[in-house]
Amino acid sequence: MFVAAFDDAFVYRYDARTRVAKEKIEVRYVNGPKHRVLHDLSDRAKTLTLPVVTIEQTSLSRDPSRIHNKDQFIYRKQLDSTNRMAKIPQPIPVNLTLDVNIICYFKEDLDQIIQNFVVNCNPYIIVSWKIPEKFNMPFIDEIRSEIQWSGDISYENPKDLSPDVKWRISASTSFTVKGWLFKDYNQNQKPIYVVNADFHALPVSNRFCDYNLFDAISAEGVVTDSISISAYPEFTNYFINGIHQGDSLVVTELNDRNFQFYGKRFGYNNTWYLSGAYNIPQLVYTEIDTAKFPTISAYLLPENVITVVNDNIVTVALSSNYFSNLSGNHVFVTANDAGWVASY
Repeated sequence: MFVAAFDDAFVYRYDARTRVAKEKIEVRYVNGPKHRVLHDLSDRAKTLTLPVVTIEQTSLSRDPSRIHNKDQFIYRKQLDSTNRMAKIPQPIPVNLTLDVNIICYFKEDLDQIIQNFVVNCNPYIIVSWKIPEKFNMPFIDEIRSEIQWSGDISYENPKDLSPDVKWRISASTSFTVKGWLFKDYNQNQKPIYVVNADFHALPVSNRFCDYNLFDAISAEGVVTDSISISAYPEFTNYFINGIHQGDSLVVTELNDRNFQFYGKRFGYNNTWYLSGAYNIPQLVYTEIDTAKFPTISAYLLPENVITVVNDNIVTVALSSNYFSNLSGNHVFVTANDAGWVASY
């Protein structure tokens, strides 16, 4: 929100004699400390160009002046005929301090950037956002947060420059964002079975960008890389009596067998099953109910035939009696609280 309030800045380059604008330059905003940005400007000049404004979070503190009550919850009433109420945990008022550094080649650029925000910060600007949606309020409630400028700007003029160092002039100031941190409800925690993350490369034309994305930012297109981490079990390889079976398990004779399964997440209190079109009198038929996958049914294998070598290797030792009544297609199934997987 802070960047959105400031990142429309641009500067004009004027003809020295006619004072007619010859060029319009967009100002780039970067999330990162000033000294790192200067380092990259020196080492990777093509990554960023001046003028640039760096934004760095320097402190977060509780704001006692905005604590008006000590109740654990606050109640919000919708301002219409429905008179509905909503209860949310009491948020904590916090002040977020941001240091802002402006780096330019020309003093005239610096003055224009400063004027862009100073004239709008008397005494402060307001940003609006919503109470977090996770509280499931029956209506949208607005929060207005002040962004206060410190009122001071410090200039840093270059001194004792060597012949190979480019001239740069900079100015620094700070802002305080008066925001809130919300507590969650006191609810019983449930396990997280899947974490999905998308990583985006962003175009940089007049956009706010994270400091660590410089390499991706320099690319022409917009690329998304997705990563998923889950607790679901997974099969990768099959063996019968130590012989690799490829993509399927094929039993042609009534002999004792050691089935070896390679995969992932076998150590989450997994249970093992046989499933098929024919009854297996020696085993108990049961449902397999998990958090994320549909409920299925199969024959539960006893624990004494299962050997968990580690989280990635399990051996199932079955005597020929298990195959005496079987024909056609059957599959092995392993399941944990998150989900299940079946062999081919």
